[in-house]
Amino acid sequence: MRVLRTTLVALAACLAVHGSVRAQEEEEVMEAPVLKAPSLRPDAHMHPPYPADADGEPARVLLQITIDAGGRVREAIVLSVDREGERAARFSELAFQYVQGLTFQPATRDGEPVPAMVRFEVFFDPPDHEHVEAAAPDPRHHEDAAHTHDDEADQRTASERALEPFSATAVVAPNDISASAIDLTGEEMRLRPYISTGDLLNAAPGFFSIQHAGGGKANQYFLRGFDADHGTDVAFFVDGVPVNAVTHGHGQGYTDLHFVIPELVQRMEVRKGPYYVEYGDFATAGAVNLVLDSEKPHSSLSLGGGTYRTFRGLTILSPKTDGVKPLIAVEVFGTDGPFQNREDLLRVNAFARTSFDLRGRTKLSLTGMAYVNDWNASGQIPLREVQSGNLDSFGSIDPNEGGSSQRYSLYMSIDSPATAGAAGKRSVGGEGLSLVGWVTHSRFALYSNFTFFANDPVDGDMIRQGDNRTTFGLRTKYGFVHRFDRVSLKSRFGANFRFDAIDTTLQDAPAREVASTRVDANVGEGNIGVFAEEELEWKWLRLIAGLRFDYFGFNVDDRLEDRSTLGTKTSGERAQGIVLPKASLITQPVEPLELFFNFGRGFHSNDARGVVLGTDPVTPLTAALGWEVGARVIAWERLQLSAVFFWLKLDSELVWVGDEGTTEPSGKTRRLGIETQFRLQIVPWLLADLDVTWVRAEFVNNPGNANAVALAPELLLSGGLTARDERTGLSGRLGVFYIADRPATEDRFLTAEGFVRVDASFGWDNERFGIQAQLLNLLNTRWRQAQFATTGRLPGEDSPADCPSGTRPVTEPDGAFVGCEDIHFTPGWPIHFQVLATVKF
Repeated sequence: MRVLRTTLVALAACLAVHGSVRAQEEEEVMEAPVLKAPSLRPDAHMHPPYPADADGEPARVLLQITIDAGGRVREAIVLSVDREGERAARFSELAFQYVQGLTFQPATRDGEPVPAMVRFEVFFDPPDHEHVEAAAPDPRHHEDAAHTHDDEADQRTASERALEPFSATAVVAPNDISASAIDLTGEEMRLRPYISTGDLLNAAPGFFSIQHAGGGKANQYFLRGFDADHGTDVAFFVDGVPVNAVTHGHGQGYTDLHFVIPELVQRMEVRKGPYYVEYGDFATAGAVNLVLDSEKPHSSLSLGGGTYRTFRGLTILSPKTDGVKPLIAVEVFGTDGPFQNREDLLRVNAFARTSFDLRGRTKLSLTGMAYVNDWNASGQIPLREVQSGNLDSFGSIDPNEGGSSQRYSLYMSIDSPATAGAAGKRSVGGEGLSLVGWVTHSRFALYSNFTFFANDPVDGDMIRQGDNRTTFGLRTKYGFVHRFDRVSLKSRFGANFRFDAIDTTLQDAPAREVASTRVDANVGEGNIGVFAEEELEWKWLRLIAGLRFDYFGFNVDDRLEDRSTLGTKTSGERAQGIVLPKASLITQPVEPLELFFNFGRGFHSNDARGVVLGTDPVTPLTAALGWEVGARVIAWERLQLSAVFFWLKLDSELVWVGDEGTTEPSGKTRRLGIETQFRLQIVPWLLADLDVTWVRAEFVNNPGNANAVALAPELLLSGGLTARDERTGLSGRLGVFYIADRPATEDRFLTAEGFVRVDASFGWDNERFGIQAQLLNLLNTRWRQAQFATTGRLPGEDSPADCPSGTRPVTEPDGAFVGCEDIHFTPGWPIHFQVLATVKF
């Protein structure tokens, strides 16, 4: 309780600090942060083209623009224009289009890039105007072409305006096609309590990520009515490199994000639904891209620890050199967790990146990453044993569970933005070229016992799942814009290639000793995808149409195949393609309101081992069809409110069950739901947020009354208050998360219990030192992380009569007793405190 009281007092102090600082600032001398306003890059000073149908006189448009930490224009609002009526609308539209193509040197706070809001003037000079001396503009004469406006009515300095990134509208993805799209900065995400990078995902509205079966196994992800397991229906990327593992030994789409150091996440891009043409495999519920830092304002050393013998060390080196930006980081993390069978987790991450600024704003970066993780686990325990008092919530049935994981990767990325220019009556610019190529090698071993003694009453049912793979690939896209007077056309093209060479095994391994092998296969799986998209923008209307094509090839060599018996084929080749149309309409009928309509087809691939079977093969690619309508309001730079209604049909909930080494088909499913986001900046240092998602997920063809999609989340709610005072460097958050009860079986006989969890964090930071304290599960709620309906058998359960109330017996067709179907779960951590202290140099 002493720790609890201390943390609450610290959080209250953070929330009150704004008023106390202002009351004392005349009495105390406070060290102000070093602030620098954003500025145009030298190669970006250029006149916008003068419209041929205008009146021939110079024109001036004043805008308020928001510039993100990467120097991109996220939002632009017209404040004034020296024309009236239709001519005012014409110049306003051209000015808006012009600034969207600019790139700035971002604002900085103590040397670290931060978002900022500034006033900005755009001048339109007719071709024969005396200010234009040559067809090729001299940059020395164009400082007035676009600059920060400093009118007398605005008493704030540019540096003070740079303090405005802490806003309710900062999460809005600029010029996106959906009301639900968001971009979250790493700084904002790290204001919430976290143990690993997977926890950062919970900052995204409607997203829920949990850890189970030990802290080295991939998280379990929930989004838009999907229990996506370890990533089956959510596509994950890091710097554009895909992370989902196809045909994985534990589960299709397996996504382990523990190789990412949380402090290196610059921003998270979240795109929901199958509407985005650049995303292919697994992007049915949505896609997430984590963008990592290329440099830090300081080098630093961080040390910390917490309850349950948790420790963490982090070193970040970011030396300042001309033309080259090196960044090196090493993280060591360990914990025993609250379990009786100590987790004994040890995770080591290493990261190295070198970035080069080339000519024409082109950037080249080379990145290497290494990750090693080893842990014990207590597994998923049967609820009936806990309720009977025979087993503690943090106990285990099989203490030998656990695993190890390794990942090593190299990738190169090139980003070459296009430069806006003028050509006759039209201007040409655009996104330019981006390319990333990678090679990754990973090794994975997981020991699990899901059914206890159902298959082997003597030694138990522990299995070992192995996966060793090398993956290489390439993703590229190119975009450009043609502006014809009042209409602009944006064209985007892209392609991707990927190949996975996989060795996967499934073995019986009681007490971690391999006794027999059930699956031993060599798999080669390749994918080629291409896409094209065209966007037409006219005044308040945007129309977007896109088309994507993906082609997959599967090759499986099953080393255990029975080649002597016909009809038992488990090796072979197969290929299939899929066409994915996409379309969106965005309109802004009035200034603060945007309306969105989206339609798209997506898919996820299935495990190659099931695809090539000679008997009852599974479909290679499972298609999804979805649409949504949404609305978003951004007002007063303090309020952001959005609401979305979505519908999605999946052709089959067919997945590979890695725990058993078999495929399990199921029918078509349908999901419909409502998602809302709310953010309000109450005062400059205090932000409130509330996100609610409700989904109905069911099988289309109702088999009796059993039409529920097991474990699909039906109601998620998260919200909180976040405080950050720039003057003192204090910050804090008090947040709540709620998930409702959801069915664990299709007939709703078993229920995965919901919970409410409250978390708090507190931080202080200046140019030399920093400290971060986190209190997870503030109210010490008893809750369950992973929950599954599983048929298992414990000692003494010899017949259906031994299954207690609340469970149900399962038998073979011949009447042989298999076990009791019950909720098996991993308990959520009780109250947990951890702190991290940082020294910068």
